[in-house]
Amino acid sequence: MNPGMERAMTELSPRRSPQEVVARLAHHLWPQGDETRALYMIVDAARDPGLYPGLLAREEEADMRSLYQGDTASELAEVAPYLVRLTRGSAVADWLVGEGWGRGWGILVQTDGDIDAVRRHFRKFTIVNGEGGAAYLFRFYDPAVLGSFLPISDEAQRAALFGPGIRFMMEDAGADALVLFESVNGDLRRVEIPLRTAPGAAPGVVLGADAPRIR
Repeated sequence: MNPGMERAMTELSPRRSPQEVVARLAHHLWPQGDETRALYMIVDAARDPGLYPGLLAREEEADMRSLYQGDTASELAEVAPYLVRLTRGSAVADWLVGEGWGRGWGILVQTDGDIDAVRRHFRKFTIVNGEGGAAYLFRFYDPAVLGSFLPISDEAQRAALFGPGIRFMMEDAGADALVLFESVNGDLRRVEIPLRTAPGAAPGVVLGADAPRIR
């Protein structure tokens, strides 16, 4: 086989294995020396019919909360957004990060808040008021929705959504990179970390001070 053709075929390889995805992302999701910051995923159970049963099966081993409450949480349990804490090496983290990569299962959140505080923060955004006072579901936990909203958001919207010390992370449209959003002095910073980056690469090299900003 022509060497150039062989290289091209390698680049067009099948979907990465869940184990490879987790290995390549772990250093960025759970950075060493940052033990105070926890990793959560807001899972969109409506995205895949297997998500809600999968969450139920792991309920005893994982710390999770629905973002809905009361009758709404019961009636919409199968399609609700769920906040799940992801601990490095846990079965639920390997499942959601590895199996969910490229499938739009949800967004990742780094913060130093505990799960109840994080839930209270994000519950405020599940329903928003539009023009004329009409109420709408805000599916910010869909990577495509959040990835489109943040670049056009104003400073007040970002201040409300990010809260103190929150970083958002998600797959890009082609599932070839981890995209990180954070608010820095009111500006939105967006960083892409290619999945081809070596698993052991220091996150500071990728997430340096020269990362592009979107104003």
